[in-house]
Amino acid sequence: MIAGAGSIGLLVGSYLAEAGWKVSFFTRREEQASVIRQEGIRRIDAEGTDDTVLVGAETEIEKLPKSAPWIIAVKYSGVGSILSILEERKMDNAVMFIQNGLAHFNLAEASDLPNVFFATVEHGAGRIDDRTVSHNGIGLIRVAPFRGDEKAFDALKSVHSTTFPIEFVSDAGGIVLRKVLINCMINPLTAILQLRNGELLEREHARGLFDELYIEISNAFPEMQNALPKDAIEEVCRKTALNQSSMLKDRLNGNSMEIETIVTAVVEMAEKRGTPLPLLKTLEKILFVLDGR
Repeated sequence: MIAGAGSIGLLVGSYLAEAGWKVSFFTRREEQASVIRQEGIRRIDAEGTDDTVLVGAETEIEKLPKSAPWIIAVKYSGVGSILSILEERKMDNAVMFIQNGLAHFNLAEASDLPNVFFATVEHGAGRIDDRTVSHNGIGLIRVAPFRGDEKAFDALKSVHSTTFPIEFVSDAGGIVLRKVLINCMINPLTAILQLRNGELLEREHARGLFDELYIEISNAFPEMQNALPKDAIEEVCRKTALNQSSMLKDRLNGNSMEIETIVTAVVEMAEKRGTPLPLLKTLEKILFVLDGR
């Protein structure tokens, strides 16, 4: 089961279905569920390869398999309602949260779900329409158990490939923090400057801001310097060079950007440590202005 048929949900679902998994989506809109049921997921790779896989999709949870593991691939604003549904049904299914921000982690941690995993995705992906996703760059999916049955998602290991690499790690909190720091390095700058990820490294002044931001964030989180050297973030930009960050997509589409769950959360965490982030704090204020708040 995959809750959320945005770019990451469609990308993950396409590879799982291609590997032989029986995949069903839980979507908000019947229009999207209908087109996915009838036509399947279409995935277009960077090389132009065009593949379609058949999956299920429903808007009513009662029509979904009861014992299947769940992958939650929705924005923070949608996590609470998904959690309420799962908890009301007293489901003991394994649930994996694909993280973009820290607030997801806090919600899942406070839930009553017995078997919880977290995952981070560094692939470049863009949703073209309700059933079509472009795979813009190959990254890495990191998966970590948080509580409960640590082997509940072991079947994912069979999906690992050169185009869809998956790594299992033990530190759920570590991978979530690593991903949110990567997002803080890329999302605010790309959203404000309206640049694709790769352009952060190509444009002189954008690169200067990128370098300053890395120094500031790495000084505030010294424990992450080994796990997140600057060249690792640069590699994410290169692998997703043609991708628009989720924050930039939201700005261009007129949607509210996920500022609090990513940027504000890191700013506040650093301030509690006594290591303020003045550049990131300034970017946060600019994002709020652009967001109309």
